[in-house]
Amino acid sequence: MRSLCCDSSGRLVSRHWSPSSRAAAYRSLFAGPCAAGSWPAPSAMGFDPPFEALTAVWLPWKGKTFEPDAEQGRNLFSPGTRRLMRVTLPKYRTTTDRSGACCAFRFITSTGPSAFSPGVDVLRIDYRDVPENPSWPIRRILDELVMIEDGLYLGQALMEFRGTLRRAAWFSLEWQPIPAVAQAS
Repeated sequence: MRSLCCDSSGRLVSRHWSPSSRAAAYRSLFAGPCAAGSWPAPSAMGFDPPFEALTAVWLPWKGKTFEPDAEQGRNLFSPGTRRLMRVTLPKYRTTTDRSGACCAFRFITSTGPSAFSPGVDVLRIDYRDVPENPSWPIRRILDELVMIEDGLYLGQALMEFRGTLRRAAWFSLEWQPIPAVAQAS
């Protein structure tokens, strides 16, 4: 089993992997409905190539920041995302972290067995019981992370649909320290 620790002075940021190396890593870490042998190749799914092309040009999601003592965190987005959220989620209010990044969609963290892979301990990133999050789709999401090497994590995003969690996406994160903020004199 793999365990995960987060440093209170750090953040996890998205990391780009090729579809084939990412798929191999996910298959080895998360058994379940898409286990080796039944895993659809990214090109067979039809969505990955266009999505990969789009996210290579523009990906507003930059990662996650954690507050281990409070067992919570938020997602990090590029600053321009705030304007997009004002249009798409007009009642939702984002925050700004100390580096100036746009923060949104608070989550609660805990550790325990994976929803899809019994015997694999994961860090659960749960948006479902956070009242300030938009009810759809954010409050239907549960992410799970496993550490594959020091500072490198693979995750699966699970979405609740008709009372059942289903795998919606895969992602990877890499730990990076939060840059020091200059103090005004």
